[in-house]
Parts: sequence; C-alpha cells; structure tokens
Amino acid sequence: MAEKSCQSSCLVIGGGISGLIAATVLQRHNIHVTVVDKGRGIGGRMATRRIRHPEYGEGVFDYGAQYFTVTDSKFQSWVDTWIQEGVVQEWTRDCFSHNQHLSNGEVYYRGVNSNRSIAQHLAQNLNVYTNTKVVSFEWQGDRWQVKTENNETFSADALVLTPPIPQTLELLERSQIQLAPQLRHRLEQVVYHRCIAVLALLEQPSMIPSPGGIKLDGEPLSWIACNYKKGISPQGNAVTLHASSKFSETNWEMDNLAIANQLLEAASEWLGSQVIEFQVHRWRFSQPQTVYGEPLLALTKPGLLVMSGDGFIQPNVEGAALSGLAAAEYLLKNFQSK
Repeated sequence: MAEKSCQSSCLVIGGGISGLIAATVLQRHNIHVTVVDKGRGIGGRMATRRIRHPEYGEGVFDYGAQYFTVTDSKFQSWVDTWIQEGVVQEWTRDCFSHNQHLSNGEVYYRGVNSNRSIAQHLAQNLNVYTNTKVVSFEWQGDRWQVKTENNETFSADALVLTPPIPQTLELLERSQIQLAPQLRHRLEQVVYHRCIAVLALLEQPSMIPSPGGIKLDGEPLSWIACNYKKGISPQGNAVTLHASSKFSETNWEMDNLAIANQLLEAASEWLGSQVIEFQVHRWRFSQPQTVYGEPLLALTKPGLLVMSGDGFIQPNVEGAALSGLAAAEYLLKNFQSK
C-alpha cells in the first residue's frame, strides 16, 4: 500500500497580492499550495489591460491599483527584492498634484512593465488556476473539499480566503460555516468604495504632466493617469480615468457610453486629443472605506481557515501584502504544531 504523504497543503482562494504573497511564503516552507482565482488574469486589483489599434498602436493600462507606498519594514524587504529582480521601480516622490511638484517624502512605486506584472512575477512558480470560481467548501473527514462553478473539486488541509470581505461572507454562508455573531458583525462593518474606470486610447499624447498621474479632489474624477508617461505604455497613448466614489455609486447602472462621455468630458483639459477607443470597467470593491482592525481572522473549526486581504489592516496594496504575510505565518505555526 502506498504511503500517505505527510506534506501539508493549502488552497488559497483569490489571486490578488494578499493571496499570492501568502502562497509564496507557504510554498517556500514546503507547504503544497494551490491558488484559484475567478478572473481571467492573476492579480486582482493589480490589474492591467491592453487595447490594440492598427493605426494608433497598443495602449497598456494599469486600471486598478495605480501605485503603492511602503511604511513597514517587512513589506519594504519584499519591495527591495522586487527592485533587484527588475520587477518594481520607483515611479515618483511627488504627490501627483497638477498645480505644482510637491513631495511629502513618500516613494510611490510601480511595476516596471505594469502593476499586474508584479502579480505575474509572484505567480510564476505557483500552482495557479484562473477562470476558477469557488462556490462552496465543506470539511470532510480531515480535509477541506472545495467545489467550483465548473464542478471541479480541490482538497486541502487549510484554506486562505482573500476576496473582498463581502464576497468572503457570501462564500462562508453558502458553505454553511457559522461565525460567532460578534465576528460576523465586525466583518459586516467593512464596506468598500465603488470605482468606475475608463481606459482611453488617444490619437495624440495627453496633456497630463510628468510623472503621469494626477489626484483630483472634485467630481466626477478622482484620478487620471497617462500610462505612456508612467512608462508602461511605450507604443500607445493610454490614459486611465478613475471616477470618484460618489459618481461611481450614483451612476453604477448607467450605460458605458454615457459614463465614458461624462468622464472624458470632465478630463478633456488633460487629454488634449481625440479618443480613438475606450473601455469601461466597474470595480465593485475598489477600496475599503473601513477595515477589520486586525491582520487576519482565523477559524480552527471545523477545519483550519484564514481570512486576509486589504480589508483587514490597511486599505491599500501594502495592507493586503502584510495581511497575506500574517496569514502565512499563522498557518506555518499551526502546521508546525501538528
């Protein structure tokens, strides 16, 4: 009879930065890790898209997270490694003001090729399934059995859940996993801003000043970026617009053409060019307005399950990364104690 493997296993649900960092740390410690994500591409809100045009080239758009900053030494060590590996670089130390160059001492980082390329770099040695939506899971015997929309089944000793917290709560409910009322209440208090993004390929270079991004406080726009000046779209004049949370909430159901017309008109002074082609993307869970307040939430019954992500300690890329690190560290301690 074949000897049963003693290697512990973990299934990570969600391939954003939190899930990928957790998976990377676990795999480095000889845990058998599988990552599943419902999206076509890995990275979650570290999202990049291309629009190709026969005459006006290929526009490359970071249309989710635009940059990230670092305040924690643990995350800084990861970023320093990514810089050495040629994956990440400093974008600017200015504050993205369109009036003048202002520096607050912070370094704003970006992916060298795109922000999704950071996620792709993390995922390259992981066992990753995209286009794989988990619909439920249950504890059977001594392992989790995880079912997907396409009737696939995965099994693992432990689960890491990294989707936005409202989606995690839905998944727990469908899986009939009971939370203590106070824990569920705390999770339900974490709500997210919505954000509508417009990706516009221009005929001519934009009027957006270097370094290629502008934070806007008014309505209807909160952010506008020139991906060419940012350095990720060398062959096309690619501009990303982010609507304000108020506009996004109010106009969520409006058709794409009407949304694009309004936002492109609002951005016209920075575009200075005809729009050749555009796409609209809706981020239902763009950024947490509030956070859980701890790096993770762990359950040990009926089986080992850890929740992490940017809704736990900081509503940004660094917060997601640190939460993923905390999830991996928690699981390693539990695996080692067995």
